[in-house]
This record gives sequence, C-alpha cells and structure tokens, in this order.
Amino acid sequence: MKKAISLMLALIVLVLPIMSLAETTDKVTLYYYGWTDEQSYMQLLIDKFMAENQDIEIVSSFINHSDHNDKTVVMVSGNADNLDLISCDSQATVMNLVTLDGLLPLKSYIDAANVDMSAFGPIINETIVNDDFYGVPYRSTLYSLYYNKDLFDKKGIAYPEKITWEEYLDLARQLTYEEDGTQYWGAFLADWLGCPLSVYAKNSNLLDDDISAIVDWVEIWNTGVNVDKSHMSLEQQTAESIDWLKFFCLGTTGMLINGEWTISMLKDYENQGIEIPNWDVTYLPGYDKETDPVSPGGLSTFITVGKNTKHPEECFRFVQYMGSEAAAVELAAQGVLPAYSSEAVMASFADAAGVPGAGTLLSTVINLEVPPVEGYSEVQSAYQEEMKLYLTNQQTLDDFKKNFVDRREEVLSYYQ
Repeated sequence: MKKAISLMLALIVLVLPIMSLAETTDKVTLYYYGWTDEQSYMQLLIDKFMAENQDIEIVSSFINHSDHNDKTVVMVSGNADNLDLISCDSQATVMNLVTLDGLLPLKSYIDAANVDMSAFGPIINETIVNDDFYGVPYRSTLYSLYYNKDLFDKKGIAYPEKITWEEYLDLARQLTYEEDGTQYWGAFLADWLGCPLSVYAKNSNLLDDDISAIVDWVEIWNTGVNVDKSHMSLEQQTAESIDWLKFFCLGTTGMLINGEWTISMLKDYENQGIEIPNWDVTYLPGYDKETDPVSPGGLSTFITVGKNTKHPEECFRFVQYMGSEAAAVELAAQGVLPAYSSEAVMASFADAAGVPGAGTLLSTVINLEVPPVEGYSEVQSAYQEEMKLYLTNQQTLDDFKKNFVDRREEVLSYYQ
C-alpha cells in the first residue's frame, strides 16, 4: 500500500509542472505570437499588462521575423483555437489574414470601449477594411539614413543632413575603400528590403500604372551594387548570411538606410554590451532639397485577434492597452516610434534615441507605404523577386519592367 501511495504521489508531482497556470487558477490564458526583433519591448509590455490585469496570463511565443507570417498563415488556415493575439508587421499582412477569414473584427469592441482612434492620425482611416478594423496599430514606421560618424570624420566629409539620391551615391563612392585588408563600404541596403524607397517622394507606389519612379529606384540600387560597387552585392549578402545590423556595427559601413526599428535595436545591442558605432541619423534622401523630406511608412505594426479565440473580451483588453498612450510612452522609451501620437510620446522618443538627428524622424512627411488593397503583399513579393533577378544580373532592366507589370496584373486581376 505504501508503495502504491508513493507511486501515486510521484505521478502527481510529474503531472503538476505540465498543468498550465490557467488550470490551477481562475486566470484566463491567452497565447501571443510575435517575432524576435520585437521581443525585448513586447515582453516588457506584456509583463506590464499582466501586472495590471491579474486575471489574465499571456503566454508569448517569438520566432524569426522571416518565419512569423508563414506560421500565422498555417495556424489561421488550420483554424487553430489557441491563436489569440497576433502581431502583424504591416497592413498587407493584416489584409492577407482577413482574406483567409482568420481575424476577429474589432470595430464593435472599439466602439463599446469608446476608444479614440484619432490619436493615430487621419492615416488610421486607410486601415479600414470592409467598414471594420481588424487590428489596432502600436508602431509607426519610416525609413531614414543612419551613418557612422567616425568614418565621415576619417575622410573629412561633412555629416549628411538633407541630401539628394545623387549626393547619397556620391558619398557612398567617397566612403568606399580598402585599408589593411579590410573592405570599407560606402553604404548598405539589405537584400530583404521590399519597399521601393524613393518612389514615395514622387507620390507613387507599386500600384502606379506609370512605373518610371519604380525603375528610378531600382537603378539607384543597381548603381550602388553593380556600377560603383559602393554597396555590398546581393550575392555576397546571401553567400555570407549577412545580418544587416551586426554588419553596420562592425564599423566598416559609412551609411545604412533602414527603418526606425534600427534605433531600438541599437539600444538593445548597447544594453547587452555589444559594441555599436558612433552613429547618428538623418532624413531619407530625396530628389531635391526644397521640398519636405518624404519617407514611405505609416502605421506599420498591428495587434490583432484570431477569429477563433475563446476569449475575445480578454484579448481586446490587451489590444486596447497596446493602443493606449501608456503603452506608447513605454515603447518610445525603448527607442520605438509608436503609432499613438502625443507630446508625451514624442518627448519620450526623442529622449530615448539620444542622438541629435532623432528629431528628423519626427519632422519627416510619411506617405502610406502599404495601401489597404487585397493582393498588395503579393505584388510586393513579385516586385522584390523580379528586382533581385535584375540586381544579380539574371535579367535585363527591360525584362524586369515587363515581368513585374505582368505579374502585378495577374495578382490584381485575381482579386477583382
């Protein structure tokens, strides 16, 4: 009998750790899915929310950004019932999950809670789909020019401020050299960039019938990687599995064009004791110096709710928190540019960035990068694939133009 009781107790001990917190308390357990680039500040916000909402436990899962969207599509397609909270990296991603009937409409919850959506600016109206909101934004995005001050000083070159694309390419040429066996690059454009950065200054995008602005951008990139060789080629980036930020932190790259997330990631590196360059940031280059600097961007990252969640009310409480000023101030303090705009949020962001050029992010005109059009993410993928073929000398510029237009038409026709 004693042996039987001992065995039973042993089994209970083994089973207890497997039992979830929700099974041992009255807490509701929600499952959140995000990506590792956001983990540091998202986990901070999740922890703060749970501290203020003792009846909710959020179990978070972070995977590589490149795998995140595919995983959520698979889970949505499989009608997973533990897909409660999902971060989406763009309006196109939200649209894709809406098309798959995978997201919970939120307008009725927003109206019932009297959430003031005007704090996100008039651009919030561009995120309405089928007269409803399927996500609440928590991050804004825009692109800027980051640069290594030490490399400019070494060459006796003035720091860039408000420059043209032509001046950008010229600076890249001046900053490209080899010394003691080390290659120094004038600038770096990551091979995963799927946004034609310069076209938005011409009020264009990937849907424009006139693709001349798109061609201009592709030629800017081609000049850097294939003509001047002032930028690392796409082939080398692939062959060496280059991580764009780690590469910039080596201190051998003069300029880096990337999104506002660069600031929070540099801060995170610094907090980890990883050496970072003596950096600053300024406006994305443009076509002239008279007009206000323009960047693609907008409300970039959304918190959404899976349609099959068993706890929609509790999920919305977290959504409401993520869209609040309190959460925005916390994000800004991490060097993240929030979607929610207020004086307190902007002051927190400028202080956190800690570099003189941080104000340029707050005075840049932002044109909507991803319009709420079904199939836009597929158009973007087609553009990126055809552009890479051109930049790696696998097709001509004329081939790029024809193939992109043909593939775009095929995608848009499908969704009509």
